[in-house]
Amino acid sequence: MQIGMVAKKIGLSADAIRFYERNSLLPRPPRTPGGFRQYGENDVETLAFIRRVQGLGFKLSEIRGLLNLRGNRLQACAPVRRRLEEKLVDVQRKLADLQKLEHELRSALRSCNKELRKRPAHCPILRESNARKPESEK
Repeated sequence: MQIGMVAKKIGLSADAIRFYERNSLLPRPPRTPGGFRQYGENDVETLAFIRRVQGLGFKLSEIRGLLNLRGNRLQACAPVRRRLEEKLVDVQRKLADLQKLEHELRSALRSCNKELRKRPAHCPILRESNARKPESEK
């Protein structure tokens, strides 16, 4: 199967497939006499796996580790479970950070709304000192 067909089948771009090859997530496929890459079903399965775990938020280095586990004949579930738990903790931390940011933005918006009711209005956000900078900017 050539790269265009694989890309269409998996829902990836040909550039993405080449990127995975360059980053050693996918072995370099054999080429036809005309120089076209030839992929097999194993390659298609590997690419589908990469796409799925990347959709779960795994980075390329993490995906490489999962591919190594996937290639292991034992395919122990415990290391994968541990990685999933770590990813979940990371996502929960990011959600908490986003909730804090949402709270800070709502508070800043309330301040702006309150000030806009006055004449003349002076933007409280532009007047604030660095002491009240959101955590994400510190």
